[in-house]
Amino acid sequence: MTNGRSQDPYRHDPRNRPDPRNRPDPRTRTDPRREPTAGRGAATVSDPYRDDPYRDYRKADQPSDPVRSNRRADGSNPRDPRRGAGAAPVANRPTPARGRTAGDEPRRRPVRSDVPAAPRGTVRSPAAPPRKRPRRKPQAVSQRGRRTRRDRAARVDHRRRNQVALAVVLTLLAAALGKLITIQTVDAQALATTGLDQKEVTLTLHGERGSITDRNGTPLAFTVEGRAIAARPADFQNDQQRVQVADILVAALGSAVDRATLLKQMRSKNKYVYLARAVMPAMATSIMAKVAKVLSAPKASQKEQNKLINAVVTEAQDIRSTPDGSLAASVVGYTQWDGSKGTSTGMAGIESKFNSLLAGRNGSRTVQIDNTGSAIPNTVTNVTPAVDGTSIRLTLDQDLQYTLNEQLIAQVNASKAKGGCAVVKGIGDGQILAMACYQPGKTPAQTGNLAVTTPFEPGSVNKVVTFAAAIERGLITPTTQFLVDGQISMGGRQIHDAWAHSPVQMTATGILGKSSNVGTLMIAQKVGANTFAAELAKMGLGRKTGIELPGESAGYYPDQANWSATSFANLPIGQGVSMTLLQLVDMYQAIGNKGVMVAPTIIAGTTKNGVYTPAKIKSSTRVMKATTAQTLLDMLRGPIQGGNWYTKGTGTSAAITGYQVAGKTGTAQQVDPTTKAYSQTLTNATFAGIVPADNPKYAIAIMIDAPVNGSEGGDSAAPLFHKIASYALRSADVPPSKTAAPIYNLYVPPTGQ
Repeated sequence: MTNGRSQDPYRHDPRNRPDPRNRPDPRTRTDPRREPTAGRGAATVSDPYRDDPYRDYRKADQPSDPVRSNRRADGSNPRDPRRGAGAAPVANRPTPARGRTAGDEPRRRPVRSDVPAAPRGTVRSPAAPPRKRPRRKPQAVSQRGRRTRRDRAARVDHRRRNQVALAVVLTLLAAALGKLITIQTVDAQALATTGLDQKEVTLTLHGERGSITDRNGTPLAFTVEGRAIAARPADFQNDQQRVQVADILVAALGSAVDRATLLKQMRSKNKYVYLARAVMPAMATSIMAKVAKVLSAPKASQKEQNKLINAVVTEAQDIRSTPDGSLAASVVGYTQWDGSKGTSTGMAGIESKFNSLLAGRNGSRTVQIDNTGSAIPNTVTNVTPAVDGTSIRLTLDQDLQYTLNEQLIAQVNASKAKGGCAVVKGIGDGQILAMACYQPGKTPAQTGNLAVTTPFEPGSVNKVVTFAAAIERGLITPTTQFLVDGQISMGGRQIHDAWAHSPVQMTATGILGKSSNVGTLMIAQKVGANTFAAELAKMGLGRKTGIELPGESAGYYPDQANWSATSFANLPIGQGVSMTLLQLVDMYQAIGNKGVMVAPTIIAGTTKNGVYTPAKIKSSTRVMKATTAQTLLDMLRGPIQGGNWYTKGTGTSAAITGYQVAGKTGTAQQVDPTTKAYSQTLTNATFAGIVPADNPKYAIAIMIDAPVNGSEGGDSAAPLFHKIASYALRSADVPPSKTAAPIYNLYVPPTGQ
């Protein structure tokens, strides 16, 4: 080196640098490059391995030194690119082998002083090939206070790194500060409102549904507190739990539930199913206590226990109670729970017609709750009071309704009929006092109110329209005589009486009392088709009565422009025209009310907040003169009167001892559903009457559908009229008639009789 200092080939790699403590003593070992070639003063080169018996092997482990092996006698090495000829040799340290960097040179063994050196000149065995050693990675560590050289590209700029880290931290702090300012200023109100909403709940205050009572205030339908039992099928642990729950419900509720249906519901894939409704609170509490034992699983996880708790639950569902069951079900109707509204909804009858009036209006209140869901005292706000529904008082009389219903069921069953209906209407005010329909094997909900919704062909009870038109125009009187044959030809058809007879002299009252079809058509021919058609419209046929019940039918009769040749042969005797039982009772109410028809009503009044308000009087229409109505009322006594062949009418079974009765029987052929023609066996047996005839108070109409026993009105409907009317008169304390009913001759007796 130019500075006179020797090069250290290990200075850049501390790993393989020989320990200085193990270096050979320079005083005893000299570098051969510094040794003179000959002469005195030549230094003796000490071999560190000369005394080691394993020196040949140890020296073989050392890599050959190409620099030393190629050195000339003058100490220069032509293959050493670092120095030229005459360059001073490197002292003490071997030069790294070609192809190695400083530090890759293997560490040399230290000189062992306890091993004798081999004598000079001893022939040494050839060196073994060098042993390959794994190349080590340079480690960026410092030893003995000296730094290692590192690649500039791998060096870290700590100052720049610190600057970047500081910038990131400051940016995050600035963002957090900005968000904090936004929360405390801009969003403060909105967040406060949101937080309050999470603590507040709005509870619905249900308005109680109004009650329905009879004319005397006796409850027919009212609301009581109830429960519904529901299940979440997926929350059960196993099917055994479902079976046990079903058994508990069947044992508690009996026939109100079906075990197979319950199991099917609890095994379904539905999220929520109702198992039972209309359960009283005490019963629901008892059932849930037993269910809780079945669904108890102390060893289950908290999650599973929560699911089991919610597997069977109860809901508050008001019960619409009807104390008398199906007594007035066809009029009152029924309700059904509406889960979306949380209240009952009317589905039929008065419940449906006046649903909005009965239901009232729900209210609400807002309360704050704690973390357990309990309301915090004194935190109620935003209270909107619930408004209870309006209660409705009907014109029905519960006692009369009960009697009518029981007697109707008995008569329908006795006559083996398909069904039947009956209506009682007040003469002066048009109020419906009783109304019921019955079909064997069907509930009132399935049957509906057929007296309002279902028209039928009335038969001979409709003959009063023909007689009213004739009396109104002075064409007949009660004693007007007609020679009536057993049949008559009209419109290309032969019309017969119900019994075969030769021509016979009959009075107009007798034609009505004996219900002669031929005689009635003879009177209709006097009236004329145009007048008769006008009279049908005047009596209200073909239009609704306006009663406060849903689904009312207007009935039907063909427009005169569409009459066929036989229409005028059928309509006057009650065939080919359809009317509801309510329309029929209206016609007889008008006759008993001196020719004034009062629109029927079922509403007596309403009660709101404890204040009763009577219903407005319904409209009334005069359909005939008072004298016409009185004459027709007198003639209607004829069908009821008894006696001999000349005086006995068709409806004697409707007579009531002590009271004058006016009425008319009817028998109408039904249309055969198969042949679409009039049946010879299926009939409508009808009766309509007025009691007492001398001081009318009630109009009663009855229809028996296809009776087997007593197919005519006088056999099945008239006896039912007698039972219903008798009870109505007694319950209302109507005094008996002061005089007996006059007796009319139905046939003109021979001279001298």
